[in-house]
Amino acid sequence: MVFTSCTKEDGAVPDSGMYKPTLVDPEDIFPKEFGMPLLPKDNPFTEEGIQLGRMLFYDPILSIDSSISCGSCHQQEYAFAEPFDKSFGFLGLRSSRNAMPLFNLAYHHSYFWDTRVKTLRELVFEPIQAHNEMAMTLPTLRERLKRNKRYVDYFNKAFNHEPNLHDMSLAMEQFLLSIVSKDSRFNQFFPGDNLQVLSQSELRGAFIFNGLVEFDANGKTKGADCFHCHGGELAQQLNASMGGVASNGLDPEPVDLGVGGITNQNQDMGTFKAPSLLNIAVTAPYMHDGRFKTLEEVINHYSEGVHFENPNIHPQMAAHGGQQLNLTQQQKEDLLAFLRSMTDSSFLVNPAYANPF
Repeated sequence: MVFTSCTKEDGAVPDSGMYKPTLVDPEDIFPKEFGMPLLPKDNPFTEEGIQLGRMLFYDPILSIDSSISCGSCHQQEYAFAEPFDKSFGFLGLRSSRNAMPLFNLAYHHSYFWDTRVKTLRELVFEPIQAHNEMAMTLPTLRERLKRNKRYVDYFNKAFNHEPNLHDMSLAMEQFLLSIVSKDSRFNQFFPGDNLQVLSQSELRGAFIFNGLVEFDANGKTKGADCFHCHGGELAQQLNASMGGVASNGLDPEPVDLGVGGITNQNQDMGTFKAPSLLNIAVTAPYMHDGRFKTLEEVINHYSEGVHFENPNIHPQMAAHGGQQLNLTQQQKEDLLAFLRSMTDSSFLVNPAYANPF
């Protein structure tokens, strides 16, 4: 299927009766600790635009049979992921990869597991048109929105236009950019100035998470080197060359080509975007194909299941010299406790992100 977007002129005819949308200051959205992300200059936040995007996100009108919304596969209680290895789309068809969680997207430089899209306004058109997801055609969607009185009113308030696909993508971009997770105990702890918010087990896990891999004479290590791909306030490396895109040795040879399927470059085969570990305890199953059902399975992979023979394994992992970490049971339990401290409970129930209908 060919995915297409649309131009601003596509149906964007000014209506009579001009509205002045209420601007929202980005400083009211993004925490100082995270810094201010680079936001699109041509799509400022407005109360009306964010609300319209939120409505569209949760409205099954975007799918061909009006049965599936974006919120069907990105559920707030699971940090806008879902508890399935692959999503169920139109006619029960399965998606090809696990649904990624949606939060702190304003800080990202690319989207999807294979990084194939660079803006959120582009992203929204892919699941809408995918035959195994929402299976919608853009002409049908354009006419459906134009005939819906609710959207005639809201598009007018947000953009002073009748419903059109370009402004639809801008409104959804505003809502998605506005979704922020920032209040986990991990965030209160980071970068280590507030030790009392973590238990002793969680603190030990933090040292394992942030420790370099150095094997002692008995082949044991004090560190697991997780921070290279999942470091910082966002628990995520966003620089592709520094671990933001990597192969973590899931298979001896690439099965899903990942980024390599987009670039057709050998060094990219089987590499994927490294996800944030914020809210990781509620986003199971894990990895691009949802192969691991629990965090314990994920930790076991990194401890003793890495395929170092994978030709594109990330250099930071290859530096282990092909030697498995073989974490002790106590180390695994402490690391698990630290990962669970990354859950932002208030985010999971924040009414600003909930279904408005």
